[in-house]
Amino acid sequence: MKIKNVKLNNLFLRPLKLSDAPIFISWFADKEVVKYLMLQKSPSISEEKKWITTQIKSKNSYVWSILDNKKSLVGNINLRYENKNKLAHLGVVIGEKTAWGRGYGRQAMQFMIDFAFKNLKCNRVELMVFSNNIRAKKLYKKLGFVLEGKQRQKHYNLITKKFEDDEIYSILRREYKK
Repeated sequence: MKIKNVKLNNLFLRPLKLSDAPIFISWFADKEVVKYLMLQKSPSISEEKKWITTQIKSKNSYVWSILDNKKSLVGNINLRYENKNKLAHLGVVIGEKTAWGRGYGRQAMQFMIDFAFKNLKCNRVELMVFSNNIRAKKLYKKLGFVLEGKQRQKHYNLITKKFEDDEIYSILRREYKK
């Protein structure tokens, strides 16, 4: 399925571009941005361009860049789809700190949940989050995700210098608010 531009309330989603790589890398170099991300070491420009190219070519990965109403890049959102299990893994980052708290993550996530259930006919959408990422967990619950469990001290956080718990959240088709 070809990814197309999408206009939401006060943001735009567009397919990834190689020209996004330097901006992504600047976000990933900021400790405050990566504090709650699995990716905590900034990739090189060639590694980031390779990742973007892989995502663009992938048949089971759907990734959009998130732009504000001024068309400034503020984040990205991705969904990896497993057809066999009708399962989608969801991830989002709002890397532009001036865009935090403006509802961009919520709007983009709601779009992706709708996309997963309506377009891909998923039975389940899931995501992982560090246990101490309170803002994200609050948003996921508002969107209808249910906490399934915790993986204790699964990741060493390079920013906090501690082992962090991961929590898994999911929403099933039958729970999805159409």
